[in-house]
Amino acid sequence: MEFKYWFWSDGVIYILYLIIFISGVFLAKSILDAPIKEKMNHLHYKNRLRKIRMALENEKTTEYRHPLMKHIFLLIKTTSKESTDNDVLAFWAFTSTLSIFTSGFLLYNFHDIILAITMGLIVGSIPYMILQVRLRKLRYLMGEEFLTIVQTLTQQYNAHGHDMYYALVETQKTVQNKTLRSVFLRLISDLQVSRNEKELKLSISVFVYTAGSSWSKRLGNIMLKSYLHNENVLSTLLVLTRQIEETESMLEQEKSQTLDSVYNGYLTVPIFVAALGLGYAVSGAQDWFQLQFQNFWTLLLLTISFIGVIFSVFLSMILKRPKNDI
Repeated sequence: MEFKYWFWSDGVIYILYLIIFISGVFLAKSILDAPIKEKMNHLHYKNRLRKIRMALENEKTTEYRHPLMKHIFLLIKTTSKESTDNDVLAFWAFTSTLSIFTSGFLLYNFHDIILAITMGLIVGSIPYMILQVRLRKLRYLMGEEFLTIVQTLTQQYNAHGHDMYYALVETQKTVQNKTLRSVFLRLISDLQVSRNEKELKLSISVFVYTAGSSWSKRLGNIMLKSYLHNENVLSTLLVLTRQIEETESMLEQEKSQTLDSVYNGYLTVPIFVAALGLGYAVSGAQDWFQLQFQNFWTLLLLTISFIGVIFSVFLSMILKRPKNDI
């Protein structure tokens, strides 16, 4: 009876107050949820941008004036997901070690200094060839999509009030290939944190080097004009788009002419393996291992042939993806 009396006298009032409080909390949450999320995203974005800027300020940017050093720097920066200035020195250290080790091994086995140095230099260039294969693959993808990218960029540039940065942001959202999207994200990030004209030009030069075509050079110049001088480059983008469209059909015919060279390069692999199998078959009762690896001339021929096969495969991989360029 006491509980029933309390419930009808005071309990109902407390329950109503609780319902009003819970309703107020849910109402406030529904009203403030979107602004709070937007504010938090904005704070997270500013925090990431601050960290990037602090990292760039603490990092000493090395400017390579020698053409070869600059070429290696751009090659590593383009083909690596994360790169630093020390990567150039690490690259030279690794290739030098590989070359010296190969030269020492061949000199010890063949006692021919000219052969050892020559083969050492050839083997030492393999890391460079690997980076070139990666770069060619990236440039091939860029070439295949470059016309679509320029067309989309032109549309977004016109739609966003001739703002090149927002045009690039919207363009990268339409890129389906993850590799190409990462190229655009890197460009956008570099442009966002560029502190002066020098860094701006470096960011765009990396993008131009990635594409590696005369079209990309023209597009890079258009970006620079838009960023540095706030020029309206819409007409220039339209002209560039039209010229790329006119030359694409001609470039498709030229690409088909390199297929024979590509197949010939890959053909060296089965020929090399078949030659080893044939040698084993015709050796008969003789010791094939001794004839192949303990004889000076046969071991020398095997070494040269193996290195030649490696390079023919690398060259075929490079020729398989020609640049989409005039």
